[in-house]
Order: sequence, then structure tokens, then C-alpha cells
Amino acid sequence: MSSFFTVPAAQRKRKRDDRASAPGSKKRGGDAKPDGAGRRAREREESISGSDIDEDEIASQSDDESGSDSEDGETAGDRRLKLAERYLENIKDEVDEAGFDAADIDRDLIAERLKKDVDEFKGRTFRQIAANLAFPTAPYSFFRSDTQSTTAIAVHAPYVYAVSKDKTLTKWELVTPSVPASSASNGDTDTSKRPPRPQRKKPKRVKYARGMRKNPETGEEHGHTKDILSVAVSPSGRFVATGGADNKLIIWDAETLTPTKTFLQHRDSVCSLSFARHISTMSSGEQLFSGSYDRTIKTWSISGAGHAYVETLFGHQDHVTGVAAMTIDECVSVGARDRTARLWKVVDETQLVFRGGSAKSAPYHESNIDCIAPLPPAHFVTGSDSGSICLWSIHKKKPLFTIRLAHGLDPIPPLQELSPETNEETAAHNMRHLRPMPRWITALTTLPGTDIVLSGSWDGFIRAWRISDDKRTIIPLGPIGQGSLGSATPDTPSQQLNQTLAFNATPDRMVEDEKPQAGAQEPEPMIKGVINDIAVFERRPESDLPGESKSKLETQNEPRGVSIVAAVGKEHRLARWKCFANNYYEGTTAEGRNGAVVFEVPLTTNETVRADV
Repeated sequence: MSSFFTVPAAQRKRKRDDRASAPGSKKRGGDAKPDGAGRRAREREESISGSDIDEDEIASQSDDESGSDSEDGETAGDRRLKLAERYLENIKDEVDEAGFDAADIDRDLIAERLKKDVDEFKGRTFRQIAANLAFPTAPYSFFRSDTQSTTAIAVHAPYVYAVSKDKTLTKWELVTPSVPASSASNGDTDTSKRPPRPQRKKPKRVKYARGMRKNPETGEEHGHTKDILSVAVSPSGRFVATGGADNKLIIWDAETLTPTKTFLQHRDSVCSLSFARHISTMSSGEQLFSGSYDRTIKTWSISGAGHAYVETLFGHQDHVTGVAAMTIDECVSVGARDRTARLWKVVDETQLVFRGGSAKSAPYHESNIDCIAPLPPAHFVTGSDSGSICLWSIHKKKPLFTIRLAHGLDPIPPLQELSPETNEETAAHNMRHLRPMPRWITALTTLPGTDIVLSGSWDGFIRAWRISDDKRTIIPLGPIGQGSLGSATPDTPSQQLNQTLAFNATPDRMVEDEKPQAGAQEPEPMIKGVINDIAVFERRPESDLPGESKSKLETQNEPRGVSIVAAVGKEHRLARWKCFANNYYEGTTAEGRNGAVVFEVPLTTNETVRADV
């Protein structure tokens, strides 16, 4: 069989060498470039230099750019600088000829506003408004319905949703506070001469639902059969979620308080609920987190098309008594007696564990961490049964700062209440080792995007705190509404202790000399009961909200400040003991009340805004 190697050389067929039609080969030198690369380089230079530059000039510049220096010593960086200067000159000439375009300016303003909204959405905006709020002089109003202890509360302005231990969900409408006449007057003499109308102070009850109720559309019966322990309202205001001691999670229509869906996935009491503040772009529903006594956290998708269970998060070793959404697909929780706080990243399927527990030198050791509140994007605060409030960062496993005895100590009851001994000396000898016990942190909340932290216990006051500018310390601002009682009340020993610790470099240190003395008297409590939950929202003019604009006059007539609503009860929301009855004021036992209280804190000056990076 013949092949190329066996045939004679004269008969071998050779390929025709047509060099004229062959494409040019690439050279190693920088002078010769393929046509495609040269064309792309020329287009790139044209987009930078503008239309006034010659094409030949661009080609020569692109050919010379391969070398480090040109003949006259000009580098590639100098040539790029010249091109940029020429580009700016061309833009200046075009602006001088055509003038400014209002549409472009509007687009820039819209882009700036969108950036601001995104910063607020992701929690990067840190607005320092706590120092500009008149907390001591805030007016307040107590309201209630014929129910037992109010266990939880949720707000979607202007409505408040409260739940109680007698299986009742109540919807209230808040009163918009009036603006002072000096700021509301616009020069109209006729209007200014009119006598002010008496304003209703207490919220108005709109609707309520108790026990089992039937859905008129499906005919199914929904409702709680035991205590309702938690409530949350969706960011859109369309849905209300409640959780109870009957292991049920029920979704209600916020407008009519009609139950639409009952979930039975939890195997124990549902004691904490929290909606993500914004609607996820990955799904059509609003995200809900629920914490339960069964040691799990579950996520749900709530929407008008249907409500669905999504996922279960495992990790806590005890009851999940508090859960709060940080952002979409992220939440923080506390596990009561396991003394841990956890950050859950649902998408990544990971969790960060932050272990609590008092220092060895602390006078009171914590057994439970029951309360948690978020400070997006990277901080949160917790409250424990030792009366401590801790500030945490997701980048550190230990607390950044700790306020001890935030709500003081419970006074020791009289000897005749503690001992059956008739001899006072013998009774005093038997009780010599007793010491005051700290008041638990029973409620804790924050206003995301600001430096405000609010805490509650059963000392009769809601206390305000401020996060420092560097987010490393907690500064006390005092009780809310204490100045509105009509008389200047001196600070209690526990408050003096908190102020001392707040400005010391060693917050874990306990000063023995500043402990409350036996004869010290505390002021009369403003809120007679246990503060089981706190909800807060900011009253901002609609012109400050995304997509809204109003005139200057309308903006002046709108109230500015913070509204605080607290759930009050004779009993703690997770217990049956009446802890408020353990307080003794001037030798008499104070009686508790069931209901809620609302504070309207006015804003005195403009706030400071800082963007976190």
C-alpha cells in the first residue's frame, strides 16, 4: 500500500504556498496588532478622549502606549491625564453651549434618595436622635379593656395590637399628638384666635377577638384555647400573627381581625414572634420568625396568596424566649437557661453563638437571658434575670458593654411578712443574710436605624438608654415621663449606680458603697405592673419617607418624635407569680394593673445622621 513516504519525490503532492492570500501572522513585538484588537483599542480611546480627537492621532497613541516612555520622555500615565483633561474640557464646552438639564438634576436627586433608602433598608444609617428627645417630660396615657394581664404588644401606626392571657386580641387606634401652637401657626390670624379643641388622649378600641372564631370564607374555626403569649404585625400592616401556650401560630387579617390560617408545627408554647422589616425580593411573601419552648425557631412566608411554613432552625438547648429579625433571612435569638444568644443566617445555614454569663466578680449571676433586641447591621442588646443589659457585636463573642442593675433592686419586705417569729430580734437574726435581689429585664426593644434602647421591668418605669457614637457603650438617659409627675424626684441609688458604671472604663465593677441603703425610699411608680413588652415607632413627616413630598407648611404641622407603647400586667407573661406585689412603697403594697400605656416623646432638635460603612 503506497503512502507519502513510499512514492517517488517527483510524484509527491505539495501544498500550494499562497502567501498573498494568507492572513498576517502575529508578531511578538507590540507594534503589530490584530485588526480586532486594534479596533477595540481605537473604540476605547474614542470613548475616553471624545469626538474631537483625530483617528490617526488615537492610532499613533495606541501604538506608542506599548512602550514605557516616548521619545520626548512622556509616560503612559501622562498621556492618560491629558486625555482626561481634554474630556473634561469637551464636557465643559457642551454645558456652556446647551446649559444644564433639569431632568439630569432630578435623576441625580432621585439617585441620592434611592441610596438613602437602601442605606436605611440595610441598616447602614445610624441616626443619633436619643439625645434630642425629651424623655423626662413625655406625656403618657394608660388604657385598658376588660382583660387579664397584657402579655405582648405590636404597633403599625396608627394601630396597636395587644394580646392578653384570657385569649383576647385587641386592636387600638392611637391618637396623633397635637403640635404646639407656636410651631403650627402659619400667620393666619383667624385660625390662631380659635380656641383649641380638647384632644382625646387615650387610644380608641377598634376591634377585638376572643377565643375560637369562624372564618366566613372557609367555614373553619380558628383561635387560641390558652394564653396568648406573643404578637407581631407585618411591615405592610396586612397581617397579624399571634402565638400562644396552646402551641398554635395563627395568622389574622389586620383589617377585620379574622383568622385566616392556623399552624401547628410547633410542639410547645410559641412565646416570641418577629417579622422581617422589609419584604424579600426572593419571594412574594413577608418573612416571619417564631421562637418556641420546643427549642426551635421556625421561618414562615406570609402573603395574600397563601401562608406557608419554610424551615426549622435547631441549636438552642433551652426555651427560645426571644427572637428578633435583623434583616431578611437573618435573625437573633436567646435561649433562656442555656445563656446564649445566636445569630442565624438562614441562606448560609449557619449560626454564630454568643455565650453570656456574668463575670466572676459580678455580685449577681445571671441564670436566664430572656430578652433580645436588634441593632442592625452588626449589633444587638440582651437583657437577663440579673438585671443586666449587654451590648453585643457580631464580630466579638463577649459583650462590648454591660449595664448592671439597670432597674435597681427589689427592697426586702418587712420582717413580719417574712418570718412568723414574734420576737423581732430573733426574726432579724434569722433574716440577717437576706439581701435585695435584682429586678429582671422583662422587656427590651430598640428603634432600628437609631441609637435608642428601651427597657422595662417591674420598678414602675420604662428606662431609656443611648448607644454611643462608636457603638461600644450604653449611656443612661433616665426614666421616661418621670418629670411629668409634677415634682422633681431625686435619682434612686440604683440609677446613680448605673450612671457611675456607664461612664467608668470598667463596667463589670460593682461599687459596694453605692448599693441601695436600707432606709432609701424609691419614688412612687408611674406604671403599676410588670412591663411585659415594649413597642416603639418614630413619628416622621411624610416628606421624610421614601417617595413622599410635602410643602414646608404641611411638614411643620406634622408631629415629630417617638411613640412608645408598653404592655402592662399584674403577672409576668411567662409566669403566674405576681412579682409586682413584692414592691413596698412607704410600707404599703402597690397594686398592679392590667392594660397598656403609651408615651409621646417629642423631638426637640434635629437629629444627626451617620452612615456606617
